[in-house]
Amino acid sequence: MMHKKLQQILNELTEISGIRFALYGSPEEYMGGTFTEDVLSEEQLKALFQSSDAEPVTAGFVSFPLRASEGRLLLVAQGDAPVVLVPGRMAATALQLYFDAVKKETDKNAFAAALLAGEIPAGDLYKQAGRLKLKDVPRVVYLFELAQPLADTAALRMLSSVFADGKQELLFLEDENHLVLIKAYEKGVTPERAKEDALSAINTMLSELMIKTRVGYSLPKHTLAELMDAKREAALALRISAIFQEQKEVAAYSRLGIARLIYELPRDLCELFLHEVFGDRIPDQDIDEEMQVTIRLFFENNLNISETARQLYLHRNTLVYRLERFEKLVGLDIRRFDDAMTFQIAMMVLAHYRQM
Repeated sequence: MMHKKLQQILNELTEISGIRFALYGSPEEYMGGTFTEDVLSEEQLKALFQSSDAEPVTAGFVSFPLRASEGRLLLVAQGDAPVVLVPGRMAATALQLYFDAVKKETDKNAFAAALLAGEIPAGDLYKQAGRLKLKDVPRVVYLFELAQPLADTAALRMLSSVFADGKQELLFLEDENHLVLIKAYEKGVTPERAKEDALSAINTMLSELMIKTRVGYSLPKHTLAELMDAKREAALALRISAIFQEQKEVAAYSRLGIARLIYELPRDLCELFLHEVFGDRIPDQDIDEEMQVTIRLFFENNLNISETARQLYLHRNTLVYRLERFEKLVGLDIRRFDDAMTFQIAMMVLAHYRQM
């Protein structure tokens, strides 16, 4: 993606000036241009890179050194010095501004990664933030869990241009399967807006990169110093959702409900509760897929037998018989609210217990 952007810039510079340009990262690395890489020989390129001149020249070409995060680059203009010198310097200035902007963005994201990892001392936090022109505004941390690795820096740059195009927003890869977005909301953010942004990001990842994603996100934080806590909230939302809400793509820390409490239960209390509900035998292995679908729909329909039977294309009496069979299996009559609630909580406790 970066080389694609550079090619676009070089095309525009040639169109404006009428001069052909090429950009080299080394004598062996042609990064793009409007003349082909074989126009200059490797010996000519080596001489240009080794030259100590401010603007190294070889027969029919003038070069202009640039600074980028990759190191020293050379912009080479095709033509004799009197003709290409001024447009070449203007082109070099335009490219240098681009590289400086890229470096600044990289510095911001490196700062964000260090901040969330707890690597920036409290006394240095706002000094570093000030140099990067980052200020305290409401922010939400979104943690994306990717179904496949994102190792392509081009893809990351595309995501940055889509998700973090504001001066106060930050985006970085925590590892190849986890992407962190710190989104700024200078006018404040509602729970509905945060959820909409999470869903929009998931759809963008799927449509643009063909990558399925889950995302957990934090409560809004109003200062940079609080962002480390926000990252923990987003990570916890993802973990808890994976245990108790496997089908959900979006997990909000503010909407974890009872799952957050169950997640805090120690192992011995889980064992005690499960024994109290089920005795010596946990029945979940005996619940077949048909029964699982029946129970799920029954709960989704608020224990309404008629509506559940309609959705399952069953006679009402057939569904009643199936629920009675389930009662004999687990010892709970989930047609009664108390037993239904006990069973749901027990299944959540069991899921947490097995994760431990």
